[in-house]
Amino acid sequence: MTGFWNRYKHVITTREFIITTFTGVLILISAILSVTGTPFWIHTSFAISATAVGGLSIAIAAIRGLLKRQVNVDELVTIAIIASVIYGEYLSAAFVAFMMLFGKILEEFTAERARTALEELGKLTPVTATLLHDNREVVVPIDELHPGDIVITKSGERVAVDGLVIDGQASVNQAPITGESMPVAKTKGSQVFAGTLNELGALQIRVTKVGDETTIGHVAHLVKEAEENRAPIVRAADRYAKYFTPGILILAAIVYAISGNTITALSVLIVACPCALVLATPIAIVAGVANGARRGILIKGGARLESAGKITAIAIDKTGTLTLGQPQVIKIMPVDGISEEAILTLAATGEKYSEHALGQAILSKAMELNLDIPEVGEFNVFPGQGVLARTNGAIILVGTEMLLNSNQITLSDNVLCFVNTLEREGLTPLLVAHSGKVVGAIGVADTLREEMRGAIHSLYSTGVKKIVMLTGDSPEVAQSVAASVGIDEWQARLLPQQKVAAVQKLQDDGYKVAMVGDGINDAPALAQADVGISMGISGTDITMSASDIVLLNDDILRAAESIHLSRITLKTINQNLAFALIFNIAGIALASTGILNPIAAALFHNFGSVAVVVNSARLVGGRKLSLARKHNG
Repeated sequence: MTGFWNRYKHVITTREFIITTFTGVLILISAILSVTGTPFWIHTSFAISATAVGGLSIAIAAIRGLLKRQVNVDELVTIAIIASVIYGEYLSAAFVAFMMLFGKILEEFTAERARTALEELGKLTPVTATLLHDNREVVVPIDELHPGDIVITKSGERVAVDGLVIDGQASVNQAPITGESMPVAKTKGSQVFAGTLNELGALQIRVTKVGDETTIGHVAHLVKEAEENRAPIVRAADRYAKYFTPGILILAAIVYAISGNTITALSVLIVACPCALVLATPIAIVAGVANGARRGILIKGGARLESAGKITAIAIDKTGTLTLGQPQVIKIMPVDGISEEAILTLAATGEKYSEHALGQAILSKAMELNLDIPEVGEFNVFPGQGVLARTNGAIILVGTEMLLNSNQITLSDNVLCFVNTLEREGLTPLLVAHSGKVVGAIGVADTLREEMRGAIHSLYSTGVKKIVMLTGDSPEVAQSVAASVGIDEWQARLLPQQKVAAVQKLQDDGYKVAMVGDGINDAPALAQADVGISMGISGTDITMSASDIVLLNDDILRAAESIHLSRITLKTINQNLAFALIFNIAGIALASTGILNPIAAALFHNFGSVAVVVNSARLVGGRKLSLARKHNG
């Protein structure tokens, strides 16, 4: 609760939030009293108070709009409130005011969340670095570093700068920047990025970029820039307001001029009161957003929902989105008839004290099979290459071809064929040697989320025309994963800026693009896309803030449901708007001819409002969403 207050106190303490909350409380009290037999004047006084509190700010906004010659939905709402009050519909007037105020508060919450999350990027970059100066290690603030300086990064530390490795070896987890699922070996000449984690080893790095100039600095800039340049979506009621409002006033004047009857003219104003038109969009959006929330889909407001309903192409991240982001043993290839269990036992023995992600994958597989792992007498790690362990007088090596060659072990053509086969299948090959001889190869890879092919099929079933996978991983891994899930197009070895460019290219080709991702490296592309969809469990704060839709349970199938839900909601909104306009026109015609008196006109327009609410309420059940899920098999 404290965290919520600290994050949103700037919104909660605003005048608008207090007015909205107070209005809602007064409405609730009035509604409860009205059904408990309380005297009319008591519950009515609460409704009138709610109307006054909530309606005043809307009326002020309407007046300001008129002074600027800008007619928008505030004028429509003000007319609806005044007309409802004149004919005693006090609770209806208060409810209309509350709905409009509540929508504005939701926008403020979303904006505050985005602002605070941008600050989270800074936590990935250390505030100090170890500078190598005159052969001495000196800890200095980051802002004192300059291109050309030499810094040292040790095991367990985050890299503080963008730069080039000039000495040392290390295994670096750079998933936050590139999205690569496996730690990357860094040696002399390798490029490193600020914010990445040195899991094992030590590096001397020549600084090339610091601060805002680093890749992670550009990530923050790209997110902020894309958010600022995102074109606002005009509310549907606003589009009609500038024509509808003056048109009704003119029509009422014409009716009065022809009939000379004030009551008839007033009946026209009452029946034309745009309650149904005003409620057409927000009620449907509230129902759609509520439906999504029940299904683990957080949609950040009506504009985002409207955009999602128009998506025609999807760019989707691989690591952590299509896959779990956790390496697992996929394949074991024995040499000379040695059993798979024997190879896995040797590999697990070699990796027994390893903290590397690939070593942990081997140990997990061995534990799953209840294999007996003997004690290890000697253990050495060669960053970026593998491990060496000694047990019962024999040496076990687990790692790359480079590791085996450096220990005078020559690989046969058969073993090299194994390595090539595993790489073609998108697996990371780990060679296992015992007593100077290669006994097998193990293929390790990030694993796909369950039923991913069905989820991709469901995305296509929503009417999406193109799906492209974007990843920082190798082309071999990208091709393998794309083929496994049924995606025809993919791009590999992409940095954050290149993912943004890929999304922009789709937009330039005329597509409305949704980007689905989970990592910080996806945040700029999420912000650039027409709709950003992020994973809620594996996703970072900055990623979720840059997105428009959050999948709270990391179920990629929910992405299809969110688009399908958005399309249904848009359809419902259009139905509501069409009904409200036709219904109002019919009512105006009846009132203009004197068939509807003011009381009948009030009842008539309230019926239209109820019809719109009932039609929107169908979204809450969400039975139609089964259309998106039925392909999941």
